[in-house]
Amino acid sequence: MTDAPGTDAPSARPPVVVIHGALRSQAGLWPIVWYLRRLGFNARAFGYATRAQSLEQHGERLEAFVGGWLGEPAPLLGILTHSMGGLVARAYLARTGAAAQSQRQRVVMLAPPNQGAALAHSLRDFKPFQWLYGAAAAELLPSRVANLPRPPASAAVLVLAGGRRGSEVGYSRRIAGNNDGLVGVAETALPGIVPEFVGGVHSTLQWRPEILRRAARFFTDEG
Repeated sequence: MTDAPGTDAPSARPPVVVIHGALRSQAGLWPIVWYLRRLGFNARAFGYATRAQSLEQHGERLEAFVGGWLGEPAPLLGILTHSMGGLVARAYLARTGAAAQSQRQRVVMLAPPNQGAALAHSLRDFKPFQWLYGAAAAELLPSRVANLPRPPASAAVLVLAGGRRGSEVGYSRRIAGNNDGLVGVAETALPGIVPEFVGGVHSTLQWRPEILRRAARFFTDEG
């Protein structure tokens, strides 16, 4: 990651938990955590076993992680997610315990399959896909994701979507419309929330400095 920020950012900034996507780990989040800390945020990386357990179980673990980290309720909690991490955040925010951990939340989702992933649906009977993704293969299906509640009223949400710039066709022909290779732009939307198009491929969105700066502005109520 290049374009490191300065250290003169305001100190009064919310804690931010960063959540990775499927088949990723905490290790890939450390450059993001470092970047956000340089901007003045108290950022922490949350890891979960994407090939095992359900979204609800991941949400339960996230609640325990946030509770152990913060110790007491926060006025505002920032949540930065990539891909399936957005679904984990939704499962967390649906929990009663999560509502007691922060009064407000500002959530930035990078390429989240908020409608489920058409790619997962098309590969659902493909044995290598099932083996590679494990439990996540079923958790990413549109029929499964449809059971997740949308974020609560206390949460302001910004959705950033990748894809080909100036094109109606994305990086994968398996996914209808513009897409980032794994998730379609239309699949990132939530009711009442229109994705903000930032372009690019799925795997690198989380490490682009301009996207992290966009997230930082959102976390501080600057838009």
